[in-house]
Amino acid sequence: MSTTRAYQLRATLRQLELAVGHEEMPEGCGRSVQALLAPDSVDAFLELASEGVFRDRRNPAAIGTPLSWSTLASLRDCLVILGEEAGVGVVVPRVYRQRLDLAPVAGQEQLELLYGRLTQSADAGTDALMARALACAGLVLDSRMRSGDLATRRVEDVCLVEGDAWVDAVWHHQGSGRRREARVPLRAGTVAALRRWLRFREVLVGGLQGSDHGMLWVTVQARARMVGGVTQTYEAGMPLGPWGMRRGFSVGMERLNEVLAARWEGPGAWVPLPLRVEQWRRGAEWAQEQAAGG
Repeated sequence: MSTTRAYQLRATLRQLELAVGHEEMPEGCGRSVQALLAPDSVDAFLELASEGVFRDRRNPAAIGTPLSWSTLASLRDCLVILGEEAGVGVVVPRVYRQRLDLAPVAGQEQLELLYGRLTQSADAGTDALMARALACAGLVLDSRMRSGDLATRRVEDVCLVEGDAWVDAVWHHQGSGRRREARVPLRAGTVAALRRWLRFREVLVGGLQGSDHGMLWVTVQARARMVGGVTQTYEAGMPLGPWGMRRGFSVGMERLNEVLAARWEGPGAWVPLPLRVEQWRRGAEWAQEQAAGG
């Protein structure tokens, strides 16, 4: 192979070494090559890598800087090559320039339109999965928290009192170990979305044995996973980790898009809601910067 490709493969291996121990990767991904290159692990790896989480630790200033679309495309290709060498079929998503550059979702006007859809979807046949995704989206728009920080929030971190609603937000700066906290006010749409989700959460957690664990985000259905080679079932209402949150957010938004697209009457064509927490966060940050610059 070429010198360039060999360099890219070595860089990919270094990133995979960092990924194995990362808390936002699927549990058990480091037990085997098959687990590390499984579809769920690859999806989580590429999303974190796109945010610059696994950049070279010898250059701390670069950690947390998003990868370019071309670099991420090379990373995707290297995963396939490594899988072929290890005898594992790797399923990777297509690479689109706009998505991988994490271009803003839209300008301020479009973001406000999307935010409005959070509140007006209350009568759109919203189930627990969609309600959780809507509440997450509202918090991201208001607080700009990353998915990993969002996953750590507890019910007690949110106050939904009318006229004085807030969330105790936290932000970890990738690679630096620095942590920032602040109490962030919540807009009416986010409050409505959170209240709707908490009603679903109460039912889900109420079905568990023992006392309420207090985590804000919980699973909406029973799920099974391998732990130490043994399949274990986790009931609905269990705390949702960072990886599960990202996955659940995307699935919930896909379902919400289907519901709202069927009800869309214009003007213009339906514009699907973003499927990734990071797209919402970066879009909101961009709109804020544009407003400040104007």
